[in-house]
Amino acid sequence: MPSAIIQPTATHTATVIFAHGLGDQGESWRAAISGDYDYRKPGELTIPARLPHVKWIFPDAPKQAVTANFGTRMPSWFDMSNLPLQPAQYLNKVCDDDESVKNGVQIIDDLVQAEVKGGIPESRIAVGGFSQGGALALVAGLGGKDWRTKSSGDESKLAGVVVLSGWMPLREQFKSRISPHAKSIPVLWGHGTADAVIYYKVGEVSVELLQDQLGIVKHTAHDQLGTPGINFRSYERMGHTSCEKEMEDLVTFLGSVLPQQVWLNEPPRSNTY
Repeated sequence: MPSAIIQPTATHTATVIFAHGLGDQGESWRAAISGDYDYRKPGELTIPARLPHVKWIFPDAPKQAVTANFGTRMPSWFDMSNLPLQPAQYLNKVCDDDESVKNGVQIIDDLVQAEVKGGIPESRIAVGGFSQGGALALVAGLGGKDWRTKSSGDESKLAGVVVLSGWMPLREQFKSRISPHAKSIPVLWGHGTADAVIYYKVGEVSVELLQDQLGIVKHTAHDQLGTPGINFRSYERMGHTSCEKEMEDLVTFLGSVLPQQVWLNEPPRSNTY
């Protein structure tokens, strides 16, 4: 699976796997996280410089036909039937394809296992994504064995999950396929109030369903980032994009769930692919 990579500049002790949105590629988010589209103040460090121990992996989704775009083949983690995704559609229709969601989850799982083989434990790996990639990260991070095409157990527990402008896919199946660890995994969920692609209310309803039906704690915007449960952050007047405040929250969250460590013995090996 082709991936854009940001290598750590300090001892590699943690990894973030971040999935792009529909029709995009990993390089776009590598550039955004690296500071190529810069809104930093003079002298302000880039995100990788603030998390020097973290390796970032931005995989490219496979090209496949997307029903919502009239069957056009494009980079996509799974097939979906509706776009924009509005609240009424989300609540009354099944908009995501089950089998292709599982295939997307397997891509993320394979990347996680490659990092584990390289010496980074699952407890030091976070998954995240934007839009469709955020929906995929939610399933990969909180979903149990019934979302998997290869793995057979529910042992996996990652350090954290990031959902930016995303949604809970296949909500009926999600309820019955949840990981036993889901309630104890920290989640950062960010969404713009002016999103006209994945409507803000869709994100809000997704979090309410996770809270009401699955018992996952929803924190307020004033609670500390990085604690178990979902911290839902709203960004006023933000559309289907990101913003400086959301990126600041992302750094704070990752700094909490993947703090830099000082190794007294031999550090883990770093993958270079």
